[in-house]
Amino acid sequence: MIDNSELMGLTYEVEYIPIDSSKVPYTFSVKLDDRTYTMAVKYNDGGGFFTIDLSLSATGEVLCYGNPVRYGRPMFSGIEDAEFPIPVIVPYCLTGEVGDVTFENFGTKVQLYLHERRAD
Repeated sequence: MIDNSELMGLTYEVEYIPIDSSKVPYTFSVKLDDRTYTMAVKYNDGGGFFTIDLSLSATGEVLCYGNPVRYGRPMFSGIEDAEFPIPVIVPYCLTGEVGDVTFENFGTKVQLYLHERRAD
């Protein structure tokens, strides 16, 4: 007999945007729903945190410059409009082992997880 509580962890697939903190600063493209975006990942030495610039790949239009990557907080949350990615992007660790974003854990334990946006 299979314990249903064991199956729950196996049936939920979580999508995320892969990050390689060893390449920072770097730029890459990512397709989210029907649009392709360019993300530039940078590190602010003075403040000790990562930032992400977001632009439309097709036009190069910058949608957000220097958005801080804060553990557990949705990216781009204060400035969303029709141009922004449909999924909610949240940096966190699935195991709960860490509580902040560092060079050591960003892209390994802490990922940029994608969640469906709730309809209001």
